[in-house]
Amino acid sequence: MGKKPVLVVSSCLVGEKVRYNGKDATDRFAVKLSECVSVIKVCPEVGAGLGIPRKKVFLVKKNGYALFQEKTGRDITYKINSFSESFLSSLKGIDGFLLKSKSPSCGVYHGAKTYRNTDRTGYVGRKKGLFAQAVKRKFPFHPVEDEERLKDLYIRFVFLTRVYLFFYYREYGADYVLEKYPHVLKLFSNRGFNRFKKSKK
Repeated sequence: MGKKPVLVVSSCLVGEKVRYNGKDATDRFAVKLSECVSVIKVCPEVGAGLGIPRKKVFLVKKNGYALFQEKTGRDITYKINSFSESFLSSLKGIDGFLLKSKSPSCGVYHGAKTYRNTDRTGYVGRKKGLFAQAVKRKFPFHPVEDEERLKDLYIRFVFLTRVYLFFYYREYGADYVLEKYPHVLKLFSNRGFNRFKKSKK
């Protein structure tokens, strides 16, 4: 089969030196996965015009969530949100997202440190990054993970299974998926997943 699933992947995870310090955050599994799927790379902070290197950014819980730049105090919420909306609206035929953990823009499950105040006081915990929030709004049913969670074999299995189900559905339609993979679809019930988890212990 010539066609492959399409994943949106944080650029730093596959070796691009786009982080605030001019370095990458290469993840071995993300690199290996990129050999098996079609990858659309993204760095929201670079896409929003922040440059490389750049001052770190951090999340503030203020009228929702806002993104500020260290030392400069610059509010870059609009820039990130504008880029996120434009980029995500341009996507056609994708099957999932693999994003950088703990990032103020991309963090999903392992979110970024978030504060009540712009001087980084009033810590409120780890929250989703602004780009990740936009992904969840725009693609609420697509598989979305970060590289840290994918170190867990079970979570990795679920993620890849969902990615391929989305791909087959997109390429061949619901009838094909229902006919070819009824045993896989059964896993996506609580009973099915519980049985699978027990079998792996």
